[in-house]
Amino acid sequence: MKKNKYLNGILPMFLINFSIGSVYCWTLLKEGIIEYAGFDRSVVEWCFSLAIFFLGMSAAFGGRLVEKNVKKASFITFITFTVGLIVTGFGIQFKNAFVTIIGYGVIQGIGLGLGYITPVKTLMLWLKNNKGFAAGLSIAGFAFAGVLGNPLMGLFLDRVPIYTVFFVLAIIYGISLLAATLLIFRPEVVEDQEEFKNKAESKITEIIFTKKFIFLWIVFFLNIACGLALISQEKQIYGIIGISQVILFCTLNATANMLGRLSMASWQDRLKRKHIPYYLMAVASLLVCFIAAGRSFAHTETVIMIFVVQFFFGCGFACIPNILHQNYGMKQLSTVHGLTLSAWAIAGLVGNQVASWIMGAYTLSVLYTVIGAFYLLEFIALLIWTTFCLKKK
Repeated sequence: MKKNKYLNGILPMFLINFSIGSVYCWTLLKEGIIEYAGFDRSVVEWCFSLAIFFLGMSAAFGGRLVEKNVKKASFITFITFTVGLIVTGFGIQFKNAFVTIIGYGVIQGIGLGLGYITPVKTLMLWLKNNKGFAAGLSIAGFAFAGVLGNPLMGLFLDRVPIYTVFFVLAIIYGISLLAATLLIFRPEVVEDQEEFKNKAESKITEIIFTKKFIFLWIVFFLNIACGLALISQEKQIYGIIGISQVILFCTLNATANMLGRLSMASWQDRLKRKHIPYYLMAVASLLVCFIAAGRSFAHTETVIMIFVVQFFFGCGFACIPNILHQNYGMKQLSTVHGLTLSAWAIAGLVGNQVASWIMGAYTLSVLYTVIGAFYLLEFIALLIWTTFCLKKK
């Protein structure tokens, strides 16, 4: 059968992201896990933090595998992600915190990272004239999983024990990932005028130790840390301010995340400087956090803040592949993208743990102020990157 962008690019991309994007539904699951298994809250917080850490690290070290064999990377995603869910289910069922953390945080986390970078370059090659839209579409698929996953998990949580939810999800997502493995196909990379001619600059070891890469990494890290700080505590924040329709608002914010990925990356295609959306991302997120800090228990300000942060949290992920393409070329994009996602790994530890600590010791106003301060640092790092690190043409 002749290969085409719909069957061998877009469909497997959505099947992969539909599965792995369920990680952002964790806020709905953790209270049920604590209630059933009796775990300390730190256990479920570390499950999420380690899942994001291993996502970033497996993406960083798995980029070369994705470059060489996209089908193999997809198959390993299928194995690790589904096994991780099954192990997590058994850990909860037998009330074993260590097994639960290993299953969700480590095994599933590895599948998250490989699955995340597997379809991005593939789709950019299938849609080579709209690379920003392609990256946005791929990464929007990751957010779309939250739109589907939140009500889906809400349905299961009302009907079966919490550990059974993980077994059911392993079946659903396992079928989806296996189908993606069978379908996915990557076209050959065709060199064009945008690719770097300087061979020294294309070496990975020389890329990651340049100020250009380092400051972009810092910008990416700060945006992720802030986004995860809110996402990981979203259900608890709504509980504190008295909002009862948690699943509805979590679904709306997952939709904001998805829209941010798709709209900003599509806009990026029309821009000569691919980093422009990052300025809007930093300024808008900073402003809503400081506004909400002044009225931390007000429904409207909190809902708007989380919606805006989710929107630009998605934007940060969706726009990074095209920024990397413009600066480093297409040939090693999966490798450089994976290395950049190591920022996600560190942010997964920092954002969630800092937010969890603040929630336990201080008020929502302090949480919003700290996140706003991080966004201010992000804006400063972005200014340094664009002013001193980019080559002037």
